[in-house]
Amino acid sequence: MPVRRFMEDLLAIEAETKFLLTATDRSYEQTLMQELLKIFKEAELLLGPRDASYQLSIPRVTECASSRTYIFRPLRMTRIYLSRDSRIKPWLASLELAHEAVHVLSPAAFGSGPTILEEGLAEYFAQRYVNRVHGLSFERGANPKADAVMLAVSKLLAKNESVIKHLRTRQPVISKINEKLLLEIAGVELGDAKFLCADFKNYWRT
Repeated sequence: MPVRRFMEDLLAIEAETKFLLTATDRSYEQTLMQELLKIFKEAELLLGPRDASYQLSIPRVTECASSRTYIFRPLRMTRIYLSRDSRIKPWLASLELAHEAVHVLSPAAFGSGPTILEEGLAEYFAQRYVNRVHGLSFERGANPKADAVMLAVSKLLAKNESVIKHLRTRQPVISKINEKLLLEIAGVELGDAKFLCADFKNYWRT
């Protein structure tokens, strides 16, 4: 919802202000940054290189209910903002960092949202990372839409785990990978290609 988005934008600004104006212990943010750099190494092995023209900024913890990434295009900077619960749940901080890291791999142009492919890859990678690092598993069945996204991405990667790396040699921005490339390189069926290339936010709202 637009109002919620606006409020969470304000909370992200609040987090920046607190960080700049208060003399608090910043070791936790440094720890998050160290983990994020490790996550990127793993993400790049699976999904291809990060766009290094964007500078990574230290993650911030906010009072938001969920994590988000801001791309400051004129400055070529990115920053990940974690949810308030990530302070007390290390597994959640890892999940949110890994999820948002996929979005930071290849920032899209202003105004364009993630496709089902990009959002699904972000969650697939995040869950896989948290399972390995924290030993947590994630059950399906609670949300049919989320299950459909994860199933489509899992099916794509089951054929060839390196397929996204191959796709990104032709189209580096994940959200711009189109049906033609999925058919040509990944060998998926047309229906699956259309689903994966659909706008995620529109899919989630309907």
